[in-house]
Formats: sequence, C-alpha cells, structure tokens
Amino acid sequence: MKKIIQLAFLLLAILTVSSCKDFVFFDVSVDDDDNPLKQMKTPTTSADLYKAPIVSDANLPNPDTEGALANWATCLVMMKEGHSHGGGKMHGNYMYQDAPWKQEEFAVIHNTAEGIKVEMDTASTVTAMEKEEGKRGPEYFRIIGGHNKLWGLCFYFFDKDGKLINDKILDHSDQYQIFLTISDVDDKGKPYDVLDVRYRGVDDKGQALPPMLSSFFRNRTSFEDRRRVTPDIFEYTYRDTWHHEDMGDGVRDLFNIRLLPPLTRDDYYSATSFDDQDCVGLKGHLKFDNTISAGQWPIKLSNGLKYRRTTYLLPQFYLAVRVMKCPKGKKTVIPLPEEEQTEKRKFMCADYFAPAKESEWQELIRFNLPIKVYANTFDSDPTSPDPYEPYYYNIAREIGLENNLKAAFELVKNIKAHGNGGGLGYGSWFL
Repeated sequence: MKKIIQLAFLLLAILTVSSCKDFVFFDVSVDDDDNPLKQMKTPTTSADLYKAPIVSDANLPNPDTEGALANWATCLVMMKEGHSHGGGKMHGNYMYQDAPWKQEEFAVIHNTAEGIKVEMDTASTVTAMEKEEGKRGPEYFRIIGGHNKLWGLCFYFFDKDGKLINDKILDHSDQYQIFLTISDVDDKGKPYDVLDVRYRGVDDKGQALPPMLSSFFRNRTSFEDRRRVTPDIFEYTYRDTWHHEDMGDGVRDLFNIRLLPPLTRDDYYSATSFDDQDCVGLKGHLKFDNTISAGQWPIKLSNGLKYRRTTYLLPQFYLAVRVMKCPKGKKTVIPLPEEEQTEKRKFMCADYFAPAKESEWQELIRFNLPIKVYANTFDSDPTSPDPYEPYYYNIAREIGLENNLKAAFELVKNIKAHGNGGGLGYGSWFL
C-alpha cells in the first residue's frame, strides 16, 4: 500500500510539470495545425485511394509556368452525393453497393501535348445491377436533381511527378478561382445542343421518343448566353478549406472554411457565411434545382389517375470548368453591401458563374464535363409515391428497369442517407 501511495505522488509530480496535466484535468487545447484528428489517413472517399500517373512528356502545355499550377498534368474530378446540413454545409451520403445510382462518380482530366482530354471513369458510373448484366457505365456523370440533393464537386490537381498540388494553389488563393458555367461546346470543343432527357411517351411504333432539344436553350447557344442562365440550372457553393486535407464540419458553418484576409481560421465563429469566404473552387457542392417547366407527364399512375404536377427540365449538357488567375490584389473587387463593410473588409469574391472584368482574370485551364440530370426529386408526390411518377420512372429508365418499375421503385424507396454504408462506409465526409 505504501508503494502505491508513493507511485501516486510520483505520478502527480510528473503531471504537474508536463502537459499531460491538461488532459487529466480537462483543460485540452489542441493546435489546429497539429490536430491528431486531422492527421488520420483513413480514406473518407474513393478519391483518397487515387494514385496519379507520372507523366514524362516534355511537351505538355504549361500555362502557369511560375505559378501554383506549373507543370500540372492530371486532375481527378469527383462528384459525391450528399444532403444539406444548413448554412452551406454538406454531409456525404453513405455508399450502398446495390443502390440504383452511384454515390461517387469520377473523371480524370489529362493535360496532353494535343490538348486537354476528359476521361470518364465508367467503373464509377455503372450500378451493381448493370455490372452484373455485363453493361458498362455511361460516359457522363449521372445526376439526380432536386432541392434535397447536393453533389460535392472536388478537384484534385497533380503535377507531372504525380504529386498533389492543391495546397500550392491554396497558398496562392489570392490569385486563383475556378468558375463554372453551362458550356457552349462539348469535351472535344464542338458546339452541341442542351437536351431535355425526361420521358415524353412513345411514337406510333411504341418506341420511346428520343431526348429533345431543350426549348429553354433553343436560342441560347453562345457561351455568354449560357453563362447568364447558369443559375437557372444549378447553384454552386464554394467550400474551400484552409488546407487540402481539412474536412468541413457538420455543425459549424465556417469551421475550417477558408476566409478572406485579414480574417483567420480563428474567426469562423464571427464570419458571415458567403461574403467572407475565400472562393477558390477546389471544393464545393452543386444543387440542380431548376424550376423550368417542361410539360405534363404522359403516363397514368397505378390508380389510373393523371400525375397533376408539371414536370421539370432534365438537362443533359457540358459543364465548363475554368481555372482562372488574376494579378495580385485584384481578386476581390466586388463591394460588400454597405451595411456589412468595415474598415478592413470592403470587398468579396465573384460569384461562381460571373468573373468580374475588373479582376483582369486570365483563363489558364478549361475542360468540359459531360453531365446528365436524368431525374428530379421534385417530380414525385412524397405523400403518395407511385412507381409511375416521373421521378421513379426516369430513374428506372436510366438503368434499364422501365419494364420492372416495381423493382426500381423498391430500390429507390429503400435508399437511406445515413446508415452502415452496406460495408462501404465513407459516411463521415463533410464539406
């Protein structure tokens, strides 16, 4: 007993002269830059497992020779399904092996001597059911629109040595911003028509009518015309963090979200949600929640009644991703609302589709991503869901189950945003 008491006093003496006492007496203060919770290397998405190639071609275009994007060679693009936690926060949905759509989809952008090439990862767009049937995934991102659907959009830039350079870009964030627009050309640089891919019924031979040219885009073919109406198709929210490996937080709006100087990461509790953000575009999320009317639903419901609500446009298009650079001191030229201005803070970043001319932006990199919004959650009545509603029918049609609507209906109905991930996990991902 005497020895135990002596050991106890010895331990107490050690604690009083060491930082361990802070832990024992619940006075923990962890340096954000040395937080062990952030140093965990457990993958949070499949993107964490990607290994970029080493590129030896000496003739690669190098539009930012002395800048953060010098010698860029590859860019991994991830679209990840999730839902809102309010205040700009997104939580990635769990991944389910047997889901009727993929919760993570990828493309790889290659910088080559012949120009930029977009390679869709079709293994990431094919469902488990389609794979069992020997089908390949489509050469586009499959997206479900609607107010309750968010899609994380993350870019991972690598140099010729296969090293991630996102932190280099963030270190010079005062000169870089990624802008997103409905594109005027496809991934090969050729003009294309924006289509409406919703089901419109059958022809005289009983064959489904093909997708039609969207009437909304019929006279909007130039880049500028499509840029102006981009917010009518999707909303984008910048969610860049202080460092590439930082995660968002599902509770605090701007925790770990990069802020414009002179604000620091310690100011997350007092910053305003959008005006104080340093918008770069390496991380963010999309919401395809357009309200463009697209006509009546041609199929009767299970009870024989017509679907009463007007359906929405389901667009298939190319998303122009433009990485732009401006001279130092020119990024923030748009005045804050007068009531929000302070002695130190008077300007904010440009919106995602509208780079300000006063910033003297120069386009360094542009690539065009193929996207198909093939269903919209609004096209269903949640109080009385039916497999013949446009939401369920369009999903079934996309994956080849239009002849087995009940099976498709059950697959969709049983999807959960939270759960055990069906063995795949990745449920802790916040943006």
